[in-house]
Amino acid sequence: MNPVLISFKEDEWKNILEKKRAERQPFQADDQEISIGQLAARFLGIRGDEDEYYNELFELSRKPLINVLDAASMNKEIAPEQFQAIQNVLLINQNESLSVNRFVAFLEGKQLLPVHENSAVNRHIRECLIHTLQEFAKRHHDGLKHPDFRRVIVDLIKWMRNHMEPVLRDMQDDRMPAFLWYGDGNKSEGYFLYYLTLFGFDVLIFHPGGKDLLKELELDPEHNLMIVQEHSIKTEPRAFPKGKSVRKATVAYQASREIERILHTDETPIFKPWQYRSFQPHSITLKTTYDELFLVSREKAFIRPNFSIEGNKVHIPSIFAKISGISENKREYWDRLEEIKEGELTLFIRYFPLTANVGANHQYHYHHALNADGMLDPEKMMKSVWWKLGQLPLGVQRGVASAISRVCGHPKLLAEGSESISDIQLYLFTQLTVLPASIVALLMKFDYPQSVPRIVMYNSGSGSGITRPDAALLLLLNEIGIDLILYNPSGLRDLEMYIDEQYYDVHLMEHVEFDCEYKEPKIPIWRRFFK
Repeated sequence: MNPVLISFKEDEWKNILEKKRAERQPFQADDQEISIGQLAARFLGIRGDEDEYYNELFELSRKPLINVLDAASMNKEIAPEQFQAIQNVLLINQNESLSVNRFVAFLEGKQLLPVHENSAVNRHIRECLIHTLQEFAKRHHDGLKHPDFRRVIVDLIKWMRNHMEPVLRDMQDDRMPAFLWYGDGNKSEGYFLYYLTLFGFDVLIFHPGGKDLLKELELDPEHNLMIVQEHSIKTEPRAFPKGKSVRKATVAYQASREIERILHTDETPIFKPWQYRSFQPHSITLKTTYDELFLVSREKAFIRPNFSIEGNKVHIPSIFAKISGISENKREYWDRLEEIKEGELTLFIRYFPLTANVGANHQYHYHHALNADGMLDPEKMMKSVWWKLGQLPLGVQRGVASAISRVCGHPKLLAEGSESISDIQLYLFTQLTVLPASIVALLMKFDYPQSVPRIVMYNSGSGSGITRPDAALLLLLNEIGIDLILYNPSGLRDLEMYIDEQYYDVHLMEHVEFDCEYKEPKIPIWRRFFK
């Protein structure tokens, strides 16, 4: 069987879905091979009204040939003897380093693959699995010995038997069954969808938040297997609808959503409020001059150089700088400080530490939140008992959790004493399990393409100064895209004791002053009178 992807525009796929095999182009059948037009697409985001979107999903789910799948509905049951048979094949692979072809041959020999009355279909089942496992091996440095492979192959066998085999058994000669996937998915689910697509089923993947599972797994990066439609409106996925919404959008509401669809795209600098709240913020730390620092800090994120939106990520150009000493022109120095510390999205810090030290042992929590690659899993973190941000919107939570994962995965904190990399990772994780309320409030106000929140710190040198837990927090905020500006008139080392200077700018001023306490500017008498 040779599936041939059918190209389409807008809503043409709905008509294709209803067509019989012979009505789809191209269609060719002979004694050697059958070529069938295949409908395979990923729909990322929402084009119009949200209620209409879910009503459409519900209507699709009622069609007899459509099989709805999501993370919650996957049948994870497997017979003990089948599970043991898979373990035996995995053990052989561990000892003999089987090729993909031999590995699949062992699976077939153990009768683990679905069986069809047509031998050509059985051969196609085997060949598609070989192709799928070859893709896995190509994308993982240890191939079939990668730690994730055991879970992926067990899941694939389960779902081929539990979800695909019944569909094959009941398949009509003139109709092509379809699988509809909705919402988030993990690695195993991504590879199963890839397998179903290779096999030739109609496969429709919907994610209202715009998350592209196959792209994240580097499967079908060139869109050769599936058509991809990406829409500008992104929202957190609801539960899959069990009925139609009774709410009906007015004509004016529909018109406003259509205007949003046209104007608020990733390619235009016109953004609606909180359009990208469900996206993950990623910082691009800018290298600027002292004068540029003040110019850039006034600009909204989308105006700054190198701002971009890619997939479900917003790349935010941000500032991380230390101003060491006092400039020759003191009036300008203080005027600039007063200007940059003003604003609703600015925190001005004069007293340290910024955050309290977390002394508890979080080793269990840390290891429990790791995935098979040794990286912190944002979803596991958000479901953990220690997670304190559960009241925040899911998109904000996921953005913070993903940033914590990156900060810990690639630590920039300097080692103390004989600390190993794993010790630093555990330390960072421990300190970032608790965030100050003022920081959480700032994150809640961060509309990624718009005004960038900033934290302006003034370290006079007379107090305790920046601590190591403060440095851990600053690394997280920098990863999210918050502007960080540290004033230190004494010129003494503070940030440098914990974070290497390659990760931020240091602007050296002409003079230094010790114990130079910050003084609130005097308010002119006329301003106090009219206040």
